[in-house]
Amino acid sequence: METKRSVILEELIKLTPLCSGNLYERYTPCGKKNCRCQDKENPKLHGPYYIWARIVNGKQVTRTLRAGSDLERVKEGIENYRRFQVLYGDLLRNDEASVLSTNRAVRDEGKKNSTRIYKKRLKCSYTN
Repeated sequence: METKRSVILEELIKLTPLCSGNLYERYTPCGKKNCRCQDKENPKLHGPYYIWARIVNGKQVTRTLRAGSDLERVKEGIENYRRFQVLYGDLLRNDEASVLSTNRAVRDEGKKNSTRIYKKRLKCSYTN
């Protein structure tokens, strides 16, 4: 178990940069009447514009990026963040399994009502 934990931690250390959120590609029309994007039959929209959206302090924040090194670093950061989430989940399951003795180790499935009871307990503990 300890070797699996150390392998996961080594992989986590190597993940850089980390960027949360999503990256969108957007094409939009402008407001000029005679522009190619206003053509009724075959509009050619402007773009692509790359929008990086993420949550910061509980609010959605967006940033428009140009094609180039910044865009590539954000793409890499988002991929690394998703890999980080998977590795962190593996690390958590590994550590939780080692907390209890082998006859009481954490199983993937629990009792039918165990999550409901756990949620009630969490609500009570936060109100104190």
